[in-house]
Amino acid sequence: MYKITLLLINLIFGSLVLFSYYNGVTKNPDLSAKLWGGVPESLRTFIVASMFISAIGYFFFTSNFIFNVNLHEKKFLGRFPGWSLHIIYLLILIPSSIWIDLTFQYLKSGVPLHWIYVLSALYCVGLSSILLFLFVVDSGNSNQIIYLISVIGAGFFVFHTMFLDGLLWTTFFHSPFNK
Repeated sequence: MYKITLLLINLIFGSLVLFSYYNGVTKNPDLSAKLWGGVPESLRTFIVASMFISAIGYFFFTSNFIFNVNLHEKKFLGRFPGWSLHIIYLLILIPSSIWIDLTFQYLKSGVPLHWIYVLSALYCVGLSSILLFLFVVDSGNSNQIIYLISVIGAGFFVFHTMFLDGLLWTTFFHSPFNK
C-alpha cells in the first residue's frame, strides 16, 4: 500500500506541478520572462539543463523507491518508517505546485510578504530534498546500478532545488541584471 500511495502522490501532485507551470505561464505571458529575475543569461542555459537532469534523477530515485525498497519494513536512517517518505514527497510537490503562482503574485504586487511566501516555498522544497537525498542514500544496495543512479540523481535534485533555486535564483532575482 505504501508504494501505491507513493505512486499516487507523484501522479496527482506531480501533474499538479506541471499544470501549475503551464497555467501560470499561459495566464501571465507578459510576466513569464520576469520569472528569471536578474539571473544572467549566461547561467540560464545551465539552469534549464539542470532542470532536465534533476527531473531524470527524480524519475530514477522515485522508481527505485517504488520497485526496489520495501517501504513497509524500511526504517530510513534507522528511525523513520516508510510512510514518512510520503510526507517528504508532499513537502516537495505541494510547494513546487504553488511556487509559480506565488512568484507571479509577488511580481504583480511587489509586497515584501509575498516574497517571503516565495522563499518559503523554495526553501521547503530545498530542505525537503536534502532529507529525501538522505533517504535515497539509505534506501538500497550499493551494488545495484539503479541505486547508484538514484543517489547521483538525488544529488543533482538537491543541487538544483537548494543551490540553484534556493540560493542562486533568490540572490539574483533582485540583482541589477533585472533592470
